[in-house]
Amino acid sequence: MSIAEEQKRTTKSERCSSIVVTAWSRGFRRRRALAVLMVFALGGVLWLGACDQATSPRQPLVVGTNVWPGYEPLYLARTLKFFGASGIKFAEYSSATQVLRAFRNGAIQVAALTLDEALLLHESGIDVCVILVTDISNGGDAILVAPGIDGLKHLKGKRIAVENTALGAYVLARALQRAEISLADITVVSREIDEHESAVAGKDVDAVVTFEPVRSRLLAQGMTEVFDSSMIPGEIVDVLVVRRETLTSRSDQLTLLLEGWFKALRYFEEQPASAAKHMAPRLQMGPNEVLASYQGLLLPGFEENMRALGGPAPSLDGTVARLAEVMKALALLDPSADLAGMASSDILMTLKNTRDPADSVRDFSEEK
Repeated sequence: MSIAEEQKRTTKSERCSSIVVTAWSRGFRRRRALAVLMVFALGGVLWLGACDQATSPRQPLVVGTNVWPGYEPLYLARTLKFFGASGIKFAEYSSATQVLRAFRNGAIQVAALTLDEALLLHESGIDVCVILVTDISNGGDAILVAPGIDGLKHLKGKRIAVENTALGAYVLARALQRAEISLADITVVSREIDEHESAVAGKDVDAVVTFEPVRSRLLAQGMTEVFDSSMIPGEIVDVLVVRRETLTSRSDQLTLLLEGWFKALRYFEEQPASAAKHMAPRLQMGPNEVLASYQGLLLPGFEENMRALGGPAPSLDGTVARLAEVMKALALLDPSADLAGMASSDILMTLKNTRDPADSVRDFSEEK
């Protein structure tokens, strides 16, 4: 092979190698560019996901109640838009039994209950704490009898309708104690609160353990009151309870909830007629009847709640101890139940430290 042919062959070979190298290099650059694009695309997806999470609305804080004037400021606050866009929602139940069930099942995060019901939750192993005392019944819970029954002592042999809750059993037991009547001397008929009026109308029962607003409606129909919660002062207390873990995971929403509550109390104090008009439809009462129903309730203000739930010796602890003693004596509570530490002023303290006390945390202790 001549030198010229050899050079030509070498040049051709080098060109081939150069083409191969160039092609591989271009392929590498394309692969590298594709990899870079994939990294950027993945980063974009992750960034968008993070933005989604940052801007997505909080899960709603669901508050469960049955119908009772002591809880109605919550709904007044909702009507007046005191909660704003806080994600606070309400689940409205026809009985306390349903509220308890929903709380146990996790369907609601805040439950409006009587203190005795809260004690039973605590006894069952649920770590609940009280974040607000909504009201103290001072006549709002009662036993009513049909015409012809003259007083508590004449309940012997009668059929008495009562809701299947701790509160119903407690009020009935305390009334029977007062009348020196044994539970064996009466017939207990289980009826939910929304069945009390029909039970009376159908003459299925002779008496009923009931509460507002049903109490007022039955009195208007001719029944007579023989016992009410003013005869056992301080024993029927209504509260808002949460699981202890909710105190930290939902503290911002709980703070807005209590802020709305105290704003509603202030509105009720300053504009009772207007507030009653807002409350009347849910309570199925006229505005004047609504105002009358609050005569049997005490609505603790912010400072009273701080005394009840805060400090080294919350006054609620004493109420719990007295109530638990009675419930244990009536076999409504396990004698060994440990009920210490249920009061929590965490949310009240947050509200006090972050809101203008003159605006939304006023003391409402002067009752109407």
